Amino acid sequence: MTDLAAPIKDVTVYADRALITRVGSIQLAAGAHELRVNDLPSFLRESLRASGQGPQGTRILDVDISTSFYSGPPESELLALQTACDLLQQRVDIIRARQEALSDRRQWLRALGEHSREFAKGLASGQMKPQECADFFSFTANQALENAEAEQDLGIQLKQVREELAAKQRELASKQGYDLPDRLTAVVAVEMPIEGELTLEVSYLVTQASWRPQYDVRVSMDEDGNRGKVELTYIGQVCQSTGEDWKQVSLALSTARPSQASRLPELQPIYINPDSHPYIVAASAPLRKMATRLPAMSSPGSIPDALKDMAWGGQASALEPPSPVQAEIATATTEQSGTAYVFKIARSVDIPSDNLPHKTTVARDDLPCEFDYVSAPTLDPAAHLRARITNTTERVLLPGSSSIFLSGEYVGTTQIKMTAPREQFKLFLGIDDAIKVKRERIERTVEKGALLQSDLRRTTYAYRITLHNYATFPRTIVLRDRIPVSQHERLKIKMQSMQPQPAERTKLELLTWRFTLPADGEYKLEYRFMLEHPQDMQVGELP
Repeated sequence: MTDLAAPIKDVTVYADRALITRVGSIQLAAGAHELRVNDLPSFLRESLRASGQGPQGTRILDVDISTSFYSGPPESELLALQTACDLLQQRVDIIRARQEALSDRRQWLRALGEHSREFAKGLASGQMKPQECADFFSFTANQALENAEAEQDLGIQLKQVREELAAKQRELASKQGYDLPDRLTAVVAVEMPIEGELTLEVSYLVTQASWRPQYDVRVSMDEDGNRGKVELTYIGQVCQSTGEDWKQVSLALSTARPSQASRLPELQPIYINPDSHPYIVAASAPLRKMATRLPAMSSPGSIPDALKDMAWGGQASALEPPSPVQAEIATATTEQSGTAYVFKIARSVDIPSDNLPHKTTVARDDLPCEFDYVSAPTLDPAAHLRARITNTTERVLLPGSSSIFLSGEYVGTTQIKMTAPREQFKLFLGIDDAIKVKRERIERTVEKGALLQSDLRRTTYAYRITLHNYATFPRTIVLRDRIPVSQHERLKIKMQSMQPQPAERTKLELLTWRFTLPADGEYKLEYRFMLEHPQDMQVGELP
C-alpha cells in the first residue's frame, strides 16, 4: 500500500456543505496498486469519489474508506496548538500546587501562633529571654507577609495562564472542527497496464462549511433627485470549521441546495374541527461571464516615440509616470449549472478552518434605479426616500444583508430578498427633511339617537393630510393611510367623503395615493367617516 500526497485543489461551497477535490500524482509500475490519501476530515462517506488519468488501459478498481486512530491531531498546526494547550495546563497545575503548599504553610504558621501563650509562662519561669520572644514574633509576622504576597502573585499568574489557555483552546476548537483526533483515509485500488504516471483525483462532501451573500449598495442620485444609479457589490462570505485549512485553492460558490434537491414538497390535507384552529402540516419547499480587465499603464504612442528617439541617437524624453486610475475590483465568473448558478473566484484563495467569515467579491454591477418618497403619517410623520432598483444582470441575487451608502454617506443595513434577473427590489434610504407631512383630525362630532331611533350612537371623524415639498425639484410621493375596519356586526363604519380618491383601496381599507409634488408645492387630502353602534357598546377612541 502506497501513500499518496494529494493536496486540496478545488473547493465548491454550498449553503450548508462543501465539495472538496484533492489531486495528486505518482509514478507507478505496471500491475495492481493500493493508494492511500491520509488524514482526511470527517466527511459524508457516501460522497467519496475517485477518478484519474494515466496510460491507456489504466483502471480504478475500488474505492474504500478506513479510519486512522491517533492520540493527537496529526496536522502540524493542530499538534502545535494541542502541545501549547498541554504546556499551559501544566503551568496551571503547578501554580495550583504552589497555592496548596502555601495554604498548608499558612495553616502551620497559624497553629504555631496558637502556642504563643506558652511564651508568657517561659518568660515568667526564666526559661525564655525577651529577645527570643521578639525574634519569634518578628519571624511569624514576616512569614505571614511573605505568604500574603506569594498568594497574590500566584493568583495573578494563575489568572493570566488560564486566560492564555482559554484563548489557545478556542483557537484549537475553531481550527479542529471536531473533538476526536482520528482521521479518515481514502483507499483507492488501481491497475496500471504499463509503468507510468497516474494523476488521481479524490472528491468528497464535508459539512461545517457554508457561504452566504452580502451586499454593498452605493446609491448616487441625479440632480433632479428622481433617478440615479446603484453600484452593487456582490460579496460571498465563506465560513468553514472542517478541521483542515483550504490553502491556495480554486474556490467556487454554488447556489444549489443539495440537502433540498431530493425532496419534493407534497401537500397535506387541512382538517377543521368545531371550536378549534385549523391544523396545517407544513412541508419544506424545495450569466453572463465577466472577464476582468487590466488598466492601461501608458499611452499608446509613448513607448514607440521613445524608441524612435533612441534609434536616431537623440536623447529620449523621460517617460512621465502614468496618472493614477481607479483600481478595478477582481470579480468571479458566473456559470449556470442546471437550475443553479456557480460563481468561480478569479484567483486562488486561503480559507482557514476557523469558522470566521472570509469575504470574496463575486460581482460588481451598475444598476438603474428610480426614487420616490413613501409616507404613512398615521405611524410616522416623515417622508422616507425609497430606491426602486432593477436587477439588470443575468444572475440571481440571493437573500442577504446589505450595507447602504447614499452619496458616500453610510445609511444603515437592510436585507435584500431573493431577486431574479430583471426583477425589481426596493431599498429605503432614510428620511428627507425637505418634505413636511402633517396629519390632523379636523372634526369629531357625536350624535346620540333616541329610543325610537334604535338607541344608536354615531360619531363622525374627519382627517386632513398636508404635504409640502420644500425641495427645488418635484418629488414623486406615495402616501399611505388607513380607515378603521369593523369586526362586529353591530358596529358599522360608513364612508361619507374622500377627496381626492386613492389610487388603491383594499378590502381592509388600506389606502394609497400616488402623485407628483412640484417644487415648493403643497398637496392636501381630506376624508370623513362615521362610526355607528349601540350606545351600550364600548368603542375605543380614535386618534
